[in-house]
Amino acid sequence: MLTLSLITSLALADSLTVPETSYTGATILQGDTDVIFDTVLNSEYETSPEVYAFFEGNTLYVGNSDDYGNSVDAIVEFFWFQSSIDRGSDFYVAVIKVRATPGRDCPLWMGLDTDCELWADDLADWGEHPVVSVEAITDVSREQGAFRWDWAVPFENYGIDAYGQVSFTNQYGIGVSAEGAVMAHGEIPLDESGTVQAEGDVQVKGFFNPSFMVQTQYDVTLYEWDVYVNGRADLMAWDTYLNLGERANQSAYYEYFLPVQVEVDQSFVLDEFNFIANFDIGNFNPFTHELGLSLQGIEINPPLYEEHEEEVTEPSSEPSEEPSSEPEGQEPSEETEPSEEQPDGSTNGFELEGDSEPVKSCNSTGKKNGSQHGLILFALAGLVGFGRRR
Repeated sequence: MLTLSLITSLALADSLTVPETSYTGATILQGDTDVIFDTVLNSEYETSPEVYAFFEGNTLYVGNSDDYGNSVDAIVEFFWFQSSIDRGSDFYVAVIKVRATPGRDCPLWMGLDTDCELWADDLADWGEHPVVSVEAITDVSREQGAFRWDWAVPFENYGIDAYGQVSFTNQYGIGVSAEGAVMAHGEIPLDESGTVQAEGDVQVKGFFNPSFMVQTQYDVTLYEWDVYVNGRADLMAWDTYLNLGERANQSAYYEYFLPVQVEVDQSFVLDEFNFIANFDIGNFNPFTHELGLSLQGIEINPPLYEEHEEEVTEPSSEPSEEPSSEPEGQEPSEETEPSEEQPDGSTNGFELEGDSEPVKSCNSTGKKNGSQHGLILFALAGLVGFGRRR
């Protein structure tokens, strides 16, 4: 039993060392080029100086804060899959990382301040409000793509009741032979007496192909919380609720995968991308304080690429006027000239990005056409030689 426990712990420790977001067989889209947006507003759809949204490289940063020090922030990266099951479609996926952080300047009593808290569903607070909420909205009447809610992560409601640190691994992949989504976890108790437990699957969908995937890994330290998912072709919404206020004064962090299916080489428009958090801003204030932002008019485009095509010259059917190097009266050789090769050994032509075979040009059409041209030149040269001898 000790040996089995040690092997399980080592296996889990290896899986927990995977760095945050990694991707294989996918291309990260360029900010302000492949992905653009119109404007950013607060949760009341008004402009505010505290709201920000900008690309730093290929990573989108968004956030909002208030006078109490509460804040909600998110990091989003967009990917395009180069290979997919042949549905006549391309696939985008957005990896969303959201954090709600309570402030330190909430009113207590007689001018005293106390720590703000995440909104928890306990006796001190009335009603249920999510500590972190993410909502993506599109218009399917345009017939320009839809959300693949079945491959979203998470794609089902679930909750965590155990007290401890939970490390999650999210994976989304779509490849030439398999597609699927996996959500796995490993629980690490906060007390020193506990041992690392075995890793298990929370949600599994389809057959996962590790050759084409985007994956993340992150830790959650909340006490009794639930995630509710609402997925449709035009809506993906996740709401995370904190059931008890045991960890309400710490940050709430969560990650989501948003897959999108579009026609080949087509763009996709996210009409709204909303991020919301709810806070408790005082022991004598039983009402929730909402803080959020709305990113408007996000357009996602496939990555740009250029086809490198060389100029192709058709071989002439007329005989060359240059004097033949063969001695007079000697028949020319029937050997055909080989196709011109590039420095890397390939023939003239152009190649598309990906694993497709290069499209060859007319200069490398094969031996059949070359033999026909050789026979024509041979016949013409024989007539010339016959005339000279006559």
